Amino acid sequence: MDSSYIESEKKATLVGLWILLFNFLMIFVWLSYEFYAFFNRESDYRWEFTFNIVGIPFGLIFVGLILFAISKKLIMEIFNN
Repeated sequence: MDSSYIESEKKATLVGLWILLFNFLMIFVWLSYEFYAFFNRESDYRWEFTFNIVGIPFGLIFVGLILFAISKKLIMEIFNN
């Protein structure tokens, strides 16, 4: 393989990881805000309370694990050069 192709692939991977990190970080911030706002407002329906008390923390854990994996891979890519 050509060395310029390998360098191009490394740069593309790095850009993609930064984009994923930013997007999942915004989702994490949005879910955190929703979880905070959930306790400051009255639920419209009875099932909404149960859905929010289970669903939002599960989403936070899931997105947090994805953020951890992406940041680990990003750190490895940055310091591997």
